Amino acid sequence: MNATFEALGTSTGFPRVSIYFPTPPTFPDYEQDPIRLSNALRRVASELEQVGYSQTDIGGLLDEARARGKDDPFWRYQDHGLGVFIEAGRTEWVRLPAAPPELTVVADKYHVRPVIHFLRDQGGYHVLTVSRDGPHFYNGSHDRSGTGLQEIHLEAFPESLEELRERTDLDTNVGFHTRDRGSRVGGSNAPKFAALGESPDDYDDTLLDGYTRAVAKAVDGHLATSRAPLAVIALPRTLGRLKQQITYREALFDGEASDPHALDAQGLERRALGIVEPRLTEDRENLRDRMRQAAAGSGQPFLSNLQEIIHAAEAGRVEAVFLAENETVWGHYDPAYRVVRIDHESGPQNEDLLNLAALKTLATGGEARTLPDDLTAEIGPIAALLRY
Repeated sequence: MNATFEALGTSTGFPRVSIYFPTPPTFPDYEQDPIRLSNALRRVASELEQVGYSQTDIGGLLDEARARGKDDPFWRYQDHGLGVFIEAGRTEWVRLPAAPPELTVVADKYHVRPVIHFLRDQGGYHVLTVSRDGPHFYNGSHDRSGTGLQEIHLEAFPESLEELRERTDLDTNVGFHTRDRGSRVGGSNAPKFAALGESPDDYDDTLLDGYTRAVAKAVDGHLATSRAPLAVIALPRTLGRLKQQITYREALFDGEASDPHALDAQGLERRALGIVEPRLTEDRENLRDRMRQAAAGSGQPFLSNLQEIIHAAEAGRVEAVFLAENETVWGHYDPAYRVVRIDHESGPQNEDLLNLAALKTLATGGEARTLPDDLTAEIGPIAALLRY
């Protein structure tokens, strides 16, 4: 897990505010996004008032999120959904590759189940193409067939390499050095000086290196909260640099070093899926098959009782917990007596106990996935494969 997601999963103490809502990435639909956020923040403020928080304390907690007004450029650079996580002195914004249902939870732990679902189980992936004409970034979903790739505009992306070259100051009086032995560059009668290297090839290499480093930095920053695979597609010279510069752990590099310009929209999606599909399906299908075998009585031990699963997760015995996608179990877990109390409503004293089971599993190195519909009908809203 990346550092941001780990921090969300382990952060405790009331209040921890979790907000989810869809963010259509196209105009004019995205103009509704700040309204959705504002409505959610009003619900949060109301819940906090009910438990005795003053307007000053509420303002201190929510003011950073409230500052994302309708004119903020932030809304023009969203994916299909957004998660907002708020605690004192900190607000995290997590882009989601598919639209979540609108949800607001105020509790003593973050509600991370939708993030787990979208980033670990749904088959979401990213695509980066880089050519001399500019970088492009896309999101796709293995389960969302027929919709193609959704391009996401990253503000931190550099211009095209050619525009970068044109912007470079070629004034011989600034940033240049003379070549040794008085040699001239370019063959004209006027004395010239070598920029950023000893030859035009050196200069081109230096420009390309700076260009790809800027691309890598933008992508690494954008994917700070993602665990989905990233397909990187470029020609060999550019691809080689990106392999060295991108630090995102789930980056997968095009083995054929394809030219992005030679691919139409359908060709790009096919090429990207060819790169990421083995990673997307292998772990997911393996875990699901093992869960089905366990439920049939021919596999490893498993549990379907919520309280027993929480106990096993606390002991580090859960290898993988499976959660029903569209069900929530509100209630309270008393860690002193290790007893689960089921309720029917959310509130400051309650939390989603399925979310709690996932957090406890992740904290001890386990995996969290969506429970397939056929097993949900057979078993209930939760099941867990045990290590022992």
